[in-house]
Amino acid sequence: MQIIIIIITIALLASCLLPGGAATNAPFSIRQHGGNSWLTRPGGERFFSFGVCVVNQGAGSQQLNPTNPGYAAFQHYANSDRWAEATLHRLKSWRFTTIGGWSDYAALQQSGDANVAFIPVLAVGMSCGVPWRDMWDTNIIAQMHQIARDQILPLRHDPRVLGYYSDNEMGWWNAALFKLTLEQAPTSGQRQRLLQLLRETYHANWSELLRDFEPEGVGSFTELDQHGMLYLRPGSQGIRTYRRFLSLMAARYYALVREVIHTYDARGLVLGDRYQSFYYPEVARASSSAVDADSSNLNAAWNDGTFPRFYLDTLHALSGKAVFVSEFYMAAQQNRSGNENSRSDFPKVTTQAERALGFRTTMLALLRTPYVVGADWFQYYDEPTQGRGDGENYNFGLVDIQDQPYAPLTAAAQALDLEAIKRQPHPVRPDASCGVPPAPRDPLAHFTLRLALQDWDRGRGFVPPLSKFPVADLYVCWNADAVYLGIYAQDIVEALYYRNQLVPAVDRAQWNIIPGETHPPIHTRLGPGAPPVCDEPAARIVNLSGANMNTRNIAAVALPAKLFGKARFKSGDTIKLNSTFFTHCQSDRVDWQGHFTLRD
Repeated sequence: MQIIIIIITIALLASCLLPGGAATNAPFSIRQHGGNSWLTRPGGERFFSFGVCVVNQGAGSQQLNPTNPGYAAFQHYANSDRWAEATLHRLKSWRFTTIGGWSDYAALQQSGDANVAFIPVLAVGMSCGVPWRDMWDTNIIAQMHQIARDQILPLRHDPRVLGYYSDNEMGWWNAALFKLTLEQAPTSGQRQRLLQLLRETYHANWSELLRDFEPEGVGSFTELDQHGMLYLRPGSQGIRTYRRFLSLMAARYYALVREVIHTYDARGLVLGDRYQSFYYPEVARASSSAVDADSSNLNAAWNDGTFPRFYLDTLHALSGKAVFVSEFYMAAQQNRSGNENSRSDFPKVTTQAERALGFRTTMLALLRTPYVVGADWFQYYDEPTQGRGDGENYNFGLVDIQDQPYAPLTAAAQALDLEAIKRQPHPVRPDASCGVPPAPRDPLAHFTLRLALQDWDRGRGFVPPLSKFPVADLYVCWNADAVYLGIYAQDIVEALYYRNQLVPAVDRAQWNIIPGETHPPIHTRLGPGAPPVCDEPAARIVNLSGANMNTRNIAAVALPAKLFGKARFKSGDTIKLNSTFFTHCQSDRVDWQGHFTLRD
């Protein structure tokens, strides 16, 4: 604790010595106006934060690898000042307003341009192993303060600093957090809080705990105080204990990082930890009391730049806060940097024209979403030809590795009148309550990542959920022979829950459907470890799913007309549908039901 007090004292003294200190600058804010959330500059001007990540000078002369060429500003500019001036001029001409994470703020600060905003990624938790290490350890907390102090103090006097992302893509893996906490020393505050939760949940009764967990190397609570491991018992309710622990740890993390950040800059907005294109509902809910806005990277679900409705809607509903899209991206196979776009599963298209169209589709959707206040494109320049250090080799840039802009993409950005689009009345989004649209030629075809369901009319075919915090979208379409249902769900499955790291059938996701007025329920099992299972012989079902980093569960089912008591369907027919989706271990539930009319 003394270490923390010393660090805080130094920071407070530094704030008195720094010219233009944090307290003298009026802060950016987030306000409501005309049904929208808006960022507001210190002078009162409303704006949409349109940012770019990785605005830096790339490889230096000593780092440039001739066998793996990449962006290197020194090859094109006399010095860092010329690079910063030219780069900011470019970005502003393309309507970008904000410099996002991993950027060269030291060089960009030399520019006198006051109409650009800065949002650094501090990595204040992940650099110290948080939340995987003891978040009550005073040494770890002191390290978090040091990391925040080192990054914030050089920036906080700059009125262009909008706020801070605390971390990036931590994942919040629930099973890993539980396991790593049990592996901590008996003196760990984090481990002690987990044991307290277990005692309270199971009334200090080891037999009750065994209904939900399989122990390893331990036979009582007394022994567990010192050592031992617990694994999820298949078919049990233990996942609820995992999720309660996750909620407690998330609440601790958000309170801690807000305190740490505000120790060194009380004016900067706290913008969350940039979810990894998925989030646990418990984590998003826990963020509410500590962040000024939530942030998430947004990996487009389809190569046309679209994404499921539930993803941002539910994030906003859980936290009640405005949302930053902290990364979005699109790559093209045809590019000038030689990027193969092969080392991951990011969205990609064939041509730069298609790439620009996907970019525009995503941006228009975000600008028309009332609670979204900003979006950061990833990234300024293409990744190296053979890939960056981790192998990622994508055509993500506004410019190629030779500093030449991709004209279709930059023109698409330049054509966006951000504030005018955001001010427009919010269009009523269509859905299946206005009529079920026709099916594409083969609704179950192309069932691969980023192509499955892409040909469906997912706008008019969207089925509104009954659940308050849905983690899945349901789509419907039809032809004369069948009604087709498609589901796109967030289903987070970790192999570490289980002693053998295999997901048992009993814990796989469930999708139950009642077609028509009289047909009994149809039960399906989806998820990793086995093909999809359906107990209705007449139905055809396909599924894409996985575990760990693959958090998507995508499925489609063909329900023949006879299941609805008809020989064939025709326009004007009305059908009744009742559907429920349970994620892994029934962690989350989404319900849909209603009567729907088939339309041409």
